[in-house]
Amino acid sequence: MFKQGNFPINKLLASHMNKLLFILLLSLPLVTQAQGEKNYMSPLDSAYVAAMQNADEQSTFYNAFFNAELFIPTHTMPEADQQRRADGDESISPIFVESEGIQYLMLFDSKERLSAWAQREVGFVAIPGHAVVEMMNTDFHWALNAGTEHMKTFVPDEIQWIKEMIANSKGQKASVAKGTNVLIGTPATIPEGLVESLSKNLARNIEVKRAFLGQVHYEAQGEKPHLALVLEVNELQQSTIDAIRKDLSTSTNGFLGESEYIDIMFKNESGMANEITKMVKPFYELSK
Repeated sequence: MFKQGNFPINKLLASHMNKLLFILLLSLPLVTQAQGEKNYMSPLDSAYVAAMQNADEQSTFYNAFFNAELFIPTHTMPEADQQRRADGDESISPIFVESEGIQYLMLFDSKERLSAWAQREVGFVAIPGHAVVEMMNTDFHWALNAGTEHMKTFVPDEIQWIKEMIANSKGQKASVAKGTNVLIGTPATIPEGLVESLSKNLARNIEVKRAFLGQVHYEAQGEKPHLALVLEVNELQQSTIDAIRKDLSTSTNGFLGESEYIDIMFKNESGMANEITKMVKPFYELSK
């Protein structure tokens, strides 16, 4: 069983970092305005604009960035054009752009925006934003959606800060004392947007055949009912299971209260997980 909680942003640190966190890049070599971009706003654009206007929305932007599929120009063409997560041993060879002595990693939230910027055929890798944060070091600046009206740069101090955010958001293995009475059933309430966020991330975890959302209550002192995500898969290596858990735990950020958490389980790893699949209907099924 895997316990994933919500991670709050340290408000004092956010206030201190505010001037660093949202810096617009005014010019870069090869930056061109993408055709058809005027008046278009992606979900990530909208979250960025809201964060620029209201510091309380910064966590919403970062959660959107962590869960977004980001396209990184590379020196090699992709083997397949599809959504996917990034596994722990993956490495990439990104293209960097230098401007005024600073090297930038280029990030785009759509293949169309990447193509408009490159103005030629270019290799790319498409991986979740949280994987970019975990994979890349702080030696470079990042430029997000260059050539659009809502371009944003990430400076090294900010990158280090969000790397710490990701590290602090990782779930913990939970154990239940022997003899504890456990009640399971249909969730009393599901946070708005959670199912949509989970479904989006499940689409790139093609090993998951079905997903169920139940409610669990450990009848112990101080425990309250909480959500439980159960995943149905074929037999997998532990490294793949860990990668799936990491990717899906990120998709819950921003939807749970400060003291709330969600159990992430696999159907055949416990009797409780198996029982949940019998009591609730799947909210997600892999497309055939």
